[in-house]
Amino acid sequence: METLLPTPLSRREVAIVMALTQATIPSGQRLNQLPDEAHVVEQIGLMLASMSWDGRFVVRLGLKIFEYSTIPRFLRRFTALTQERQAAWVERAAENGWAHIRLGMRVLLTVIKPAHLSQRSVLAQVGYPADRLDDVQPIRQVALPASQVVESLERDTSIRCQVAVVGSGAGGAVVAAELAERGVDVVLIEEGHVHEAGSFARDPGAVIRNVYREGATTLALGRPSVPIPLGQSVGGTTTINSGTCFRVPDRVLDRWKDLGLPVDQDHLDACFSRVEAAIKVKPVPDHLLGGSSRVIARGAERMGLNHGPLSRNIDGCEQSGACAFGCPRNAKQSMNITYVPRALEAGARLYTGTRAHRILREGGRAAGVVATPRGGGASLTVHSDIVVSSCGTVPGVPFLKTNGIRSKHLGRHMTIHPGAKIGALMPDEIDGWADTPQGYGIYDYVDEGLMFEGAFVPPEYTAIAFPFVGRAFTEVMEAYRRIAVFGFMVSDDPAGRVYTGLDGRPFMTYWMTKRNLEQVRRGLRILSEIFFQADAERIFLPLAGVERHDSLDSALKVLEDPLDPLSLELAAFHPLGTARMSTSARNGVLDPDLQAWELPGLYVVDGSIFPTSLGVNPQLSIMAYATRAAEHIAAQISGGS
Repeated sequence: METLLPTPLSRREVAIVMALTQATIPSGQRLNQLPDEAHVVEQIGLMLASMSWDGRFVVRLGLKIFEYSTIPRFLRRFTALTQERQAAWVERAAENGWAHIRLGMRVLLTVIKPAHLSQRSVLAQVGYPADRLDDVQPIRQVALPASQVVESLERDTSIRCQVAVVGSGAGGAVVAAELAERGVDVVLIEEGHVHEAGSFARDPGAVIRNVYREGATTLALGRPSVPIPLGQSVGGTTTINSGTCFRVPDRVLDRWKDLGLPVDQDHLDACFSRVEAAIKVKPVPDHLLGGSSRVIARGAERMGLNHGPLSRNIDGCEQSGACAFGCPRNAKQSMNITYVPRALEAGARLYTGTRAHRILREGGRAAGVVATPRGGGASLTVHSDIVVSSCGTVPGVPFLKTNGIRSKHLGRHMTIHPGAKIGALMPDEIDGWADTPQGYGIYDYVDEGLMFEGAFVPPEYTAIAFPFVGRAFTEVMEAYRRIAVFGFMVSDDPAGRVYTGLDGRPFMTYWMTKRNLEQVRRGLRILSEIFFQADAERIFLPLAGVERHDSLDSALKVLEDPLDPLSLELAAFHPLGTARMSTSARNGVLDPDLQAWELPGLYVVDGSIFPTSLGVNPQLSIMAYATRAAEHIAAQISGGS
């Protein structure tokens, strides 16, 4: 694993950061520890180090703009104002009617809030037991064979195999294991690194910096702009997702049939069953539910809704409640502890910390890849009969585009399952960490494109979800043990697009449609009623300027009219569809067997393959289609040998 060194802050930046932190999180009755400069500066420096160069530039420019934004009003820089005026200015910026100013402030607060709240003595003041996972030990050890894992190259290296797989997430890991176990010589290339269970969960900030792409700062710009965090490690995003598992819904498969795509239901069911057995998919047992799940169950029951536990890939789960920061027990059956070890045990080779950037060609076919370390160094050239791109829906676009895939569909048609959440202040302590994240759901609205699922994150990241600043923010955080959070995601229209920047990196845009905005409005109305039926004292809507509501009537009144997308606070975790499969090259990038129309021998197996939104968490569907693709590739190899 790479060791990040904090990006140094200038003296002026330190002054801005400390003044902004104190104005954002003023002392309250219990949350009253002043920001520790050394800790805050180190945490922000580490976060900046994990970002891309343009991300660092945006944050540092934002600090400078904020410092000088007060001059037209007060003829003084922000740091020269009294604390009272600083607090008022921060509140004004956070609640500004201009969406772009609010977004800029949100970016700064995303850096500022966790830096202070991640200190254990501060976490204790909000009632969160930060040491709760200190003594947790993995229930199983996962040792990758050292002889088959190469973390760095001393010199330029050229090797030969039958199949080169780029990416080790839900698509790449499954393809690699299924092929290797059939006797195929496989090389697996991963841009991220191996992370052991001991490095997970205990320090969420470290996981954000080391296991998420660009420190979880990837963002789709648009109406509204939506954060889309992505994983970057051996195991891909499965390492830091919440483990929820669904098959492709029948209504979605019917739509694909209408598009002319072949759907062999019996074969697909067999692939799903094979994957479910391999990763131990099962409904969350009752003893692992608590916190927000119990609250939602009470409200849903009173409304007569169909509710219950969701299915997840777990084996030996003991409710760590930290799935989004890696499982410290190795109980979540993610790719890093299931299919990747299987692939290596069957003879596959794994190269980590290495980014594939060029596809070799021979005789009009894909014939291998060239990869180099992210920071530069010796190159790896892999000559192969077949190349599988499992880079992911977003980073896969520039990889394919710079390697000659010219389809007009590449990068288009992106769906993201935009998600909204509501926080609720309950009359009693519920201790949200005593629950299984995304372990509970409501099923009545799935056919309407609304999937309701639970949520939980530690205080330093709950702080980001609440856009408040000043006394209002401190009061919310002091009530942390009484806060329940639940959310939903929308089965959305293909309103997103991935572009390739001048530096070769992807950037995204997303323009939510009116239909999807109406779905969000309906979801917020339903969830508001559920929370108040569950005895909530107050709820917090994800709508700028009108967040707090002490009654259902108040919330529903705000939700009477169509939503302004620029007022919405959303997030998304499931980008899909940028290299969709189709019946012809006119309609997509891949054929129904997931081979690129334009380049024989190149297969794409990740979330980008799906021609429409799934409406459910996609990892299981990606894995089933990866199983199907591996069968096809194995048949191609045996047929050509």
